[in-house]
Parts: sequence; C-alpha cells; structure tokens
Amino acid sequence: MHKIIIVIVAYLFLVGTGKGQTTIDRSMELKVGQMIPTLALMPILNYDKQELDLEEYREKVVILDFFDTYCVNCIAAMPKLQQLQDELSDKLQILLVTWQDKETIEKFYANNAYLKKNKVHLPTIYGDTLLKSYFPHKGVPHTAWLFQNKVRAITFSDFVQRQNIAELYTKGAIKLPLKADFATEENISEVDTSDSNLITSLQITGYKDGSTWGGIKMEWDSLHNMGKSYFHNADIFGAYVAAWGKIKKPSFLLKEQRVVWKVKDPGKYRYLGKGGKNEWLLDNGISYQRVYSRQKDPSKLAEIVISDLNAALGLRVYWSEKEIPCLVLKRLSKKKNGIATDEGELGGTSVLAFMIDYQGGFPPVVDEVNSDVRMNIVDFSTLENLNEQLKKYGMVLEEGVRKVEVLVFEDLE
Repeated sequence: MHKIIIVIVAYLFLVGTGKGQTTIDRSMELKVGQMIPTLALMPILNYDKQELDLEEYREKVVILDFFDTYCVNCIAAMPKLQQLQDELSDKLQILLVTWQDKETIEKFYANNAYLKKNKVHLPTIYGDTLLKSYFPHKGVPHTAWLFQNKVRAITFSDFVQRQNIAELYTKGAIKLPLKADFATEENISEVDTSDSNLITSLQITGYKDGSTWGGIKMEWDSLHNMGKSYFHNADIFGAYVAAWGKIKKPSFLLKEQRVVWKVKDPGKYRYLGKGGKNEWLLDNGISYQRVYSRQKDPSKLAEIVISDLNAALGLRVYWSEKEIPCLVLKRLSKKKNGIATDEGELGGTSVLAFMIDYQGGFPPVVDEVNSDVRMNIVDFSTLENLNEQLKKYGMVLEEGVRKVEVLVFEDLE
C-alpha cells in the first residue's frame, strides 16, 4: 500500500486565542552512527573462549540480539539466527545478549528441546549490564547492528535477514527502521500554534520511524486550551478496533469470524502472519494526529478518528449483524436456581465465553445463560471436555447458528 500523507488545516478567522523496568539509565546510550567505545572483556557461553573481545569482529557485521529466557518470540527466532550464522560466518557474527546469569543460561541450553532439535549454539553473553547500558531498551527482542566499530542500526528482530546483512557488509551502511523504546510524543504545548486562529489540524501518514503503536492517546492541555488525539504505526484494523473500543465497551473477543471483509485485499488492513509484522508495517502501518481547540469526551473524539480514517482510506467501517456458526452456552435446566456454584476462578458466564474464545480453535461463543456463577473450568482442550465440566453447573455448550454483532470493513473505492 502506498504511504498515505494527508495534511488538513482549518481556521476560524474570528476566534481569539501515556516485565518492564520503571527506570532505565540512558546516560551511556549510543545512537546510530556513533563509534563503539573500547569495551571490557565479556563473559560468554557457546564460544571457544570464556571471555569475548568485541574488537575481534570489527570487520564483520555484528548483531547483538538482546533476549531473555521468558521471551517466546526471542526463542522462536533463534533457529533462523543460527542458520544465518552458519551460512554467513565469513561476514557475520551474531551474539545473543542477556542479563541472566551463567547457571540459568546453561540450564536453558541443556533443557530446551526446541533449541536442541534445531542445533542452536550461538555465542551468548550472560550477566550483561555493559551492553544494555549502551543499548538500553524496554522490551526484547532488541537488536543492535555494528560494523567497523560503529553503530549502524538499532532495530526490530524482523530485519535480521540475509539481504540486509549483505547490504551492510558490502556498502558499509544500511537504513533500517529505528526501534526507539523511549520515543516521546511532543507535548501539546510544543505543537506549532503560531496562528492563533487555528481551530483544528489533521495529519494522517504512513509508518513513522522511531515510534511505536501504543493505542490511541487523547490529551487535553487546559493551559493552552488545546487537545490532541494521536497514534503511531498501527495496522488499520487495529486502529479502528481501538477507536471503536472507546465508543462501546467490548463485550466479546473480536474473533476473525466476527469480522466481515468487503475489501479487495484484507492483507492491507490487517497483518496476516506472512513475514515479520514490523516489516509489514513499513508498507501498511499508519500514524494519526489531530489537534483541536474544543474539548470533547473520548467517545466523541473516537468518532472523529473513525470519520477521519474513513475519509482518508476510502473505507466504511461499521457494526452490523450476521448469522454465523457459534457455540451456544445454554442451561440444562430451565430453572434459574438449577446452576451450582463454587469458589472458582471464573466469575460468570461472560468470563467463561471470553476464555473459550481466547483459547482459539472454537467458533465464537454466544452466552444465553448470562449468570454470575463462579466456576472451576481447567480443561479447554475439546468441546467434550468443556461440557463434562459444565454439567456440574447445569450448563452445556452446543453448536448452533446465531445472529451476532460483526465489524464490517467495506471498500468504497
């Protein structure tokens, strides 16, 4: 999808005048383009020495891949990293970096069947505080690219690809999207309001380097009598869902069956799992900012966001109803007091319906019991197992067809 750039400014000529760490030290942070200082030797596993001198690899592309053993995405990517290392060892050195101690990482490699199966044995710097002080971050995976003693990129793990490694090695430079975990949005007071007649301004653009999606934010500055609604680097589907969530409180999980696509290519609007999501967002992500001078409640501001996106994208996105295959939660007895209860963790049938939807593998659940009964449901593996547990509470899940709310994406172009 081509990047969208829209700038609208309206004037009224007669008007007067958001496992994380709470604090991270960034005093030693290195930026893209800066030189790497002389580093002390670092303890390392899966290496021919017990300590690493990074200077040994100044003529290779070095990728520092920060991870920890709790990060599922980090672990899932390790076989790919190992393959790249094996194939490009003459020009590449991948170094895994973790804050965790030696014993933890040794057990990690010794006990992880997935890594054993894929023969992952990448050099791993453990007990790290030094490298993270130069490349601070809030979340992993986090990758820093070094070449010829200089920082060349700080980016997402999606971009650790053969062609990018080759480009950096041959050209000595590369431009990759910046992963900026500490990026801050300018304050409303910093928005240019030199024209006191400004009533509103709107910008809708494509991917914004150095920013991340953090939901739709709405702020009001009473000192300057200005407000701002904004988000960055959202998929279009996610932006609409977030906006609608401020208008009507979600009462169900928006499974794929509850989305109706009347567009030529849904893959432009929602990430479908092909390739890395951050790479997909480069072409399909959008950013939004509207500044306004009249205060409104969040639901009204969300309606404006939806209207702006509809106009910019040539879409009509709305709620409708449609009959679809469902699992229907029913009472076994018509008597309302026929439902047993206990001190279970699930508080009510609406929570149960959400949990079943969340598990995946089932059609959407329609709750026709609407009870606040507390339940112990521990096995969500099959419909039969669910129903065996639900008998105790006088309920059953049956396959059926029901008219439910669906979110419609309609292409008007």
